[in-house]
Formats: sequence, C-alpha cells, structure tokens
Amino acid sequence: MKQVKSGDHAAFNLLYERYAGKLYRYLYRMLGYNESRAEDMLQELFLKVIQHRQKFDETKKVSTWLYAIATNLCRNEYRNTAARQRLMQQFEPWENKAADTVDEKIHKKYIAAVITEMIQGLNEQEITIVTLRFQQSLSLREIANVMELPEGTVKSKLFYLLKKLALQLRTTSID
Repeated sequence: MKQVKSGDHAAFNLLYERYAGKLYRYLYRMLGYNESRAEDMLQELFLKVIQHRQKFDETKKVSTWLYAIATNLCRNEYRNTAARQRLMQQFEPWENKAADTVDEKIHKKYIAAVITEMIQGLNEQEITIVTLRFQQSLSLREIANVMELPEGTVKSKLFYLLKKLALQLRTTSID
C-alpha cells in the first residue's frame, strides 16, 4: 500500500488482482446477488482507493481498509435505494392498481396525467435520464455511457430530478 500511495501503477494492479475477487464476492452477497451492481460497486471501490490512497493508515491491514470501504459503499447503496423507493412510489403506474369506485379511477387518471405533464415539462437531458432509468431500466453506468457524462453526475442529476418531481407532486392540487 505504501507503493500505491506513492502512485505506483504496478502496485495498484497487484492490489487489484489480490483483492478484487474476494471483494466482488462480498459485494455480490451484500447487494442481493446482483452481478451488475456488484461489478459497478467494485469499480467504485477501487476508484475510492485511488482517490483516497493518502488516507490509508499504514498501521492497519489493507484488507480491513478495503472491506470498510466496501461496507460503507453498501450502506450508502441501501440508504439510496430506500430513498429512491420512497420517491418512486409516487410515480408507480396508477392504472395497475385496482380502483373500487369510478371516483378513484378518475382521481388516479388525473394524477397520472399530472405526472406525465410534469415529466413533459422537463428539459431534454432530464427526460432522457428518466426514460433511460425507469422505462429502459438502464444502470447509472449505462446511462452515463449513453449520455457521455460521469456516472456521479448522472446519479446526482437523477436524485435531484426525483426530488424536484416529488416536491411538484406534493404541491400540485390533486383533490
């Protein structure tokens, strides 16, 4: 790790070779056996190693530090997933839910129209992100590749976009 801290690429490659498999299996289990997400998270983990290599305490074990990073990434993922699920509950297809009365059906169609109108009011980039994520079910990495943006930028834009839509939905009169 001393060599990695000094910027030695060969040392980093050795570190990757030594720990990538173990960390992948750990992330795979922690992320509900999702191969794609585990691969993404593994890459994110090693990016963090590069970015924060100077923070490594040489009195500690490298494996402990790597697993701590992996665990923190998983915690963040759980938190973000829970937040996304709470926000997206407001955007569930209303037509798929059984309505008991005509009034409820009308109300749900009105809400669906409001959501559609809100989405149509977005700029081209925002519509693209929403469409790729929720209609095409692309991962953040795939969206970033398609849009030629950094993955973190896509993640941030999606978060703030959903927050904005949720706020608009709450402030729209749907009674």
